[in-house]
Amino acid sequence: MKTTTIAVDLMGGDAYPDDRLETILSIIKSQNDINFRVFVSKSYLNTIAHRIPLLDKNRILFIACGRSISMQESAFTALRQKRDSSLSLAIKDVALKNADVSVTAGNTGALVVLAKYWLKPMSDIEKPVLATLLPSKSKRALLLDVGATIDARAYDLYNFARLGSAWQQSANDIEKPEVVLLNVGMENNKGDDTVKQADAMLNESELNYKGFCEGTHLFNGFADVICCNGFVGNITLKSCEAMASYIKNESSDAPKSTIWQKIKKGMRIVEPDKYNGALLLGLDGLVIKSHGNCNAMSFESALKQAYNTSQQPIVSQMITILENS
Repeated sequence: MKTTTIAVDLMGGDAYPDDRLETILSIIKSQNDINFRVFVSKSYLNTIAHRIPLLDKNRILFIACGRSISMQESAFTALRQKRDSSLSLAIKDVALKNADVSVTAGNTGALVVLAKYWLKPMSDIEKPVLATLLPSKSKRALLLDVGATIDARAYDLYNFARLGSAWQQSANDIEKPEVVLLNVGMENNKGDDTVKQADAMLNESELNYKGFCEGTHLFNGFADVICCNGFVGNITLKSCEAMASYIKNESSDAPKSTIWQKIKKGMRIVEPDKYNGALLLGLDGLVIKSHGNCNAMSFESALKQAYNTSQQPIVSQMITILENS
């Protein structure tokens, strides 16, 4: 395995950066093939200055940035006024080939517009998409979009399908990934005009398109790629994670019956602490979006996903597939 360099926007997220920093330092101790370039505000760098001389500068480098981006700021304000922010420069690091992958728990809208600014689009893809893998006993479906494009057009959904298919081919060596559209029913007459138009486009494409699926199909290996707009995908993902957290919390004092343990095990597959991190696809660089309210465990999950993803030439393979499709 090659050494991976991860650019981290440490200032992004709902909580103070200390826990995220401790997660990075823990990974450095446990895994010697990961280096970090950590982008922080000047004020935060001053608070940790006493610790820096004790750290291996070959493994972790802190870069002071002029600004940071709050979770409430608009994406276009971030693009116009904060290109020197920790989030922006962490993504630029990937564009400059200083890092293999960038990770942030910060503002999703700012992440998308800044990634589009610094990175080039894959082939003819107009809009990048956030994607996450849904675990299953038979196959892991890639759900996209989960938050990058809230109001997607039919053509966007068509391109989401192309991106998801190219990802599954490149990352998991699936020859002809099965693609579906998430809908309110499987019948041809179900859904709004956008979904119906995307369905018609995909039926005429060379993708291995299987039609519509419902929410009941998310975790049963129904398809390799499940497409929807970012509004639907984000609510779907967070609802599943909220239910998993609810089951975990409510079951702490529950009777340890076999059936109850099976329920807990089943819900664990969508626990945000253990399966955190969405992939930004459609650009010529790797970017991972962690939940804004991540704790130390969930941020570690996002960093490990960044490491695992960077071990394969996925981006170059996806570009080749898209250009030939």
